[in-house]
Amino acid sequence: MTWFYTCPPFTPLIFLKFSMVKPNILHNPVSPQVDQLLFEEGRFSPVSWLLANGFLEYGDYVNWRNGLIDSLDSCFIRQRDTILIQLKAAQLYAVSLGFESVVVAYTSTDQRILLISCNPADDLIFKTDFEPAHNRMQLDLFFDSAPVCTENELIAALIAGNVQEIDIYLDKLNRYDDRKHQDFKQLIELGRRIKSGSLSIQQKVAVLEEEMMPLSLKLLRGESIRFLTPLWRTLSDSLTGYAFRPQVPNVHISYTAAKAFQWQDVVSSIEQEPKWLENPLLLFRYAEASFKLSRELTGFTAWFQIFLSDAEEAEQLIKKTAHSLLSADWRRFQDLDPELETRFFPAWLLLIKPALARHDYKLTGDSEGCQAFSLVKQLMILPSERTGNASLSLRAELKMLNPGIFDHFITAIL
Repeated sequence: MTWFYTCPPFTPLIFLKFSMVKPNILHNPVSPQVDQLLFEEGRFSPVSWLLANGFLEYGDYVNWRNGLIDSLDSCFIRQRDTILIQLKAAQLYAVSLGFESVVVAYTSTDQRILLISCNPADDLIFKTDFEPAHNRMQLDLFFDSAPVCTENELIAALIAGNVQEIDIYLDKLNRYDDRKHQDFKQLIELGRRIKSGSLSIQQKVAVLEEEMMPLSLKLLRGESIRFLTPLWRTLSDSLTGYAFRPQVPNVHISYTAAKAFQWQDVVSSIEQEPKWLENPLLLFRYAEASFKLSRELTGFTAWFQIFLSDAEEAEQLIKKTAHSLLSADWRRFQDLDPELETRFFPAWLLLIKPALARHDYKLTGDSEGCQAFSLVKQLMILPSERTGNASLSLRAELKMLNPGIFDHFITAIL
């Protein structure tokens, strides 16, 4: 049987079943990226995934939706083949979770079919979303019916901000579906409250995150990106000059700008905080934004600082990272024999990724984790002197500091 749900404007859907092999969930490096999108949106969309991982600028996405760009992959920030490999792994993981595939036909405002890629096979992959199976209704009963068309027109008006058309289609929807009519009315009212001066900035962030996001994703599905992102950007503008306060950590540009895919603004806002290098949450946001901007070394430096300054907090935060390699390395670290304490994760990472040891890191602290990191870093850049006095002295220090990390060092160089 063929199925569909009430679709947003410009996105009629055709459902396909993929023949895929179930992956090893525990060792799929992209699973954190998928988990994050499923948690926030309740579905996995490659377009959302591209934006969330910094592979695509939001401005290019908007221009593409407006028909100003022939194929979206011409705007990808990284190599298309590299992105495709990661995307296929992410889709395999979504299948393993029991989600079903659905192909989205993107159409511009002037009703032209939009291409993500000029290669038909790749275009199909990029347009394949994954959703839970329980939100389906039968195609032959509802597709292109008056209620669906009215709902699509209403969503188009909401995206365009056309107040007159919003009122017209909202009134028309009331004749067909009172429940959805009430949901859309609530969404519109919440949007007005966000734009009004009746709420404090803290209340606006809470309303957008706790009320508007779930309702928008329910009603607009894939189009929620174009609806919510401008609101997050407006809040970021309003937060200019606001200092970070730990008691309300989301009332800061580092949070709202991330929701709006403004990665450079995340970095800049954090750098303006006088003690950001001492705050694990700001370091985490800084690292995540740096990875999105392809600044891998900067991202690793921030992550190292989290582990070296607050190992317990780092262990909680790393569960939230969408950086595939880092999360995969963390899972591998947890399976080590002999085991290592969390604070030694940065030092161990240098052992399995020797190239990282060649860079300079401006890290602070004098904990055992910091000392181990410094010793391992020095040892890994002395390959030609491993039997020399300098190497022997460093080895002795490392063994005295922690026999466990010393054992892993010996294993790494053999």
